[in-house]
Amino acid sequence: MNCKEVISVVCLLLVSACMQAQGTYVIEGKVKNVKQGVCLNLFRMEGDVGSSIAIDTLRGDSFRFEIPVSEAGTDRLTLAIRDGNLYSMGLYLWANSDSYIRLTGEDMNIYTWRVESEVPQQKIWQLFVDDSRDLWNLKQENRMEQMRLMRKYPRKPDDADVLARVVALRDSLEKVGDNLDFRIDSNVIVRMRQLPIEEIWMVKLESLAIALKYKKGFPFRKEVEELYARLSDKQRQTPEALDIRSYLAPSDTVSIREKAADGDLFDLQGNVHHLSDFRGKAVLIDFWSRGCGPCVLALPEMKEISKLYADRLTVVSLSIDDKTNWEIASRHHDISWWNLNDLKGKHGLYAKYDAGAIPRYVFLSPEGEVVEMWTGYGKGSLKKKMEEFFDKK
Repeated sequence: MNCKEVISVVCLLLVSACMQAQGTYVIEGKVKNVKQGVCLNLFRMEGDVGSSIAIDTLRGDSFRFEIPVSEAGTDRLTLAIRDGNLYSMGLYLWANSDSYIRLTGEDMNIYTWRVESEVPQQKIWQLFVDDSRDLWNLKQENRMEQMRLMRKYPRKPDDADVLARVVALRDSLEKVGDNLDFRIDSNVIVRMRQLPIEEIWMVKLESLAIALKYKKGFPFRKEVEELYARLSDKQRQTPEALDIRSYLAPSDTVSIREKAADGDLFDLQGNVHHLSDFRGKAVLIDFWSRGCGPCVLALPEMKEISKLYADRLTVVSLSIDDKTNWEIASRHHDISWWNLNDLKGKHGLYAKYDAGAIPRYVFLSPEGEVVEMWTGYGKGSLKKKMEEFFDKK
C-alpha cells in the first residue's frame, strides 16, 4: 500500500468515526394514493428558517432518508411534497441520534400522515394533530385550492368580470380557511389546558397569540391570556415568551409624521449603532429575514438604491433573525449597506413599526420622522418608491 492509499484509508476511517460519533437518524415512509414522481423535500429548521437537507422522489409507495444529526442534538424538521410548482403544507418532525421515524399516509395530505417516533416533542405534537385530524385535512385541501388559484391568476385579470369572480372565490376560500383555523384553535386550547409547559406548548401559544393579533374575528382572547398567565416570571423572560407578549399586549407603535422609534442596533462585529446616527439623510429601513423569499429577492435592488441615492439616502437592513441565522444570511448575501440587528427578534423595533409581515419598509426623513411605511416587494417597486420620494419633488 503506497502513501496515497494509506492517507485515503485514514481519511475514510476518520470520516466514519465522525459519522458514528455524530449519529444519524432514519426517516422511512410508506404512502398510498400519492402521485409518482413527486419530490419529497426535507428541511432542517433553524428558528423560523428552513434549509433543504435532502430530496427524494417517490417511486412505488416508499421513500427513505438517512441524515447525520446536527450539532444541536435534536433536529426540528419539515417534510413537504412538491408537485410541479405547488408545495404541500409541511409535516413537522423532531429527530435525534439513532431515531427511527416511520411515516404512513393515505393521500397527499402530508400534514396528517401518521408518525411513529419515540422523540418526546413528536409525541406531544401528534396529540394536537390527532385532536383535529379531519379539520386539518380540510385545511390542507383548502390551502391547495388557494395556491392553484394564485398560480392560475398570478396577476390581476384585466377583464372586470373575471376579476370579480377571482376575488369572490379567493374571499370564499379565505373565509372557509379562517373558520377551520378557529375550530382547530379551539381544540388546541383544550389540549394545552391538559399539558405542562414545554417546547411544543410554547410553539402553540405563540401561534395562538399571532392569530389573536392579526386574524380578524379571532374569538379566543380570554383563553389565550389565561394560558399565558400560567407562565412563571422566569419563563416570561425567554425570547419566545417576549415575542408572545408583544402579540398579546402590543407596545406603542409609531405612526406617520411621528419621531422614529429607536434602540440599540448591533453590527456583525458587535458595535452598537442607532437610527439617530443617520440624521441628516433620509433613511430606508428594511425589516427582513433569511427565510423570507421576497426579502432576499429585494436585496439586489436594495444595493442599487444604496448606490444610486448615496448622497441623499442611508439604507439600513434590520434582520429579525437570531444571531446564528443572521450571520449565515450575511455570509451568503452581498449586503454592502448597513446590516444591523437589535437581537430582539419580533419584540424589538419590529414590533414598534407594527411589522406584521416582511419585508417591511420604513422611510424616514432627514430629521428622523416617519414619512411612510409599507409591506411587500415586487421587482422594481423599491426604485419606484425612491423616485416618488426624491425625483418628483
